[in-house]
Amino acid sequence: MKEQNLHQVLTDLAEDLVPAETINLWPAIKKQLSSPTRLARHTFQKRWAWIALPIILIGLFFTIIPQGQVLAQEILHFFVRKESDILPLQAWQLTPPPTPALNTTTTSDPSNILEAKFTVAQIEEQSGFDLREPTWLPENMLFVGATFDSTNSVARFFYQQFDSNDSNGLVLKEEIYTDPDSCVLCNAVGESARVETVQIGNVYGEYVQGVWHLTDNGPIWENDPFLQNLRWQIDGIAYDLLFMGQPDFLTKEDLVKIANSLK
Repeated sequence: MKEQNLHQVLTDLAEDLVPAETINLWPAIKKQLSSPTRLARHTFQKRWAWIALPIILIGLFFTIIPQGQVLAQEILHFFVRKESDILPLQAWQLTPPPTPALNTTTTSDPSNILEAKFTVAQIEEQSGFDLREPTWLPENMLFVGATFDSTNSVARFFYQQFDSNDSNGLVLKEEIYTDPDSCVLCNAVGESARVETVQIGNVYGEYVQGVWHLTDNGPIWENDPFLQNLRWQIDGIAYDLLFMGQPDFLTKEDLVKIANSLK
């Protein structure tokens, strides 16, 4: 492509991505594009300028243009977005639960609040890694107990609101994060789920409202405000805050505040 044509293409591209009236530095960029060729000793610098300019424009696209901001938010996920809100019947749904035999010990379920009979110190000893807990919680939201899932190496802290008949419940889950494919706290959401990026300290997390409802034909995703999820990762640990209850009792901002209070 001739240099004159390349000048025009880059000028048109830049004008489309970043309109001249929105950025004060734009006249200086246009001046550089339209300036005549310098002496040969400037050739090396000019080549680097031509390489850098498209990169700068792409960066401006992702930071200034709304469409670019949306694309940037969709690049990385702590949630895996499915291509549909309706999933086929899962294999584990086709397998009937085993009939409990008489005089046998009931299998432990670490995700059940009724199993939360341990202290944070006890779970930390079982898990083998340093656990963090909130230093701020909404009023009357109290710690119930903790569990440890040794199969998946997931620690759970259970909290409940005791001054309400709504049974608002909060669960903090922590897991050593090594591989996205093995991350228990990185499961799927529906196609229509609105995943929002939020800042937690110096890192970014993701927040979503919704839940998979099980039906006879398979799971169906519903954007239900009564179930809120906040996920993030710090220092190789994946965190998940799950709140089930009245959305006006605990908001997205409250979940972020809890996340920022972990010590």
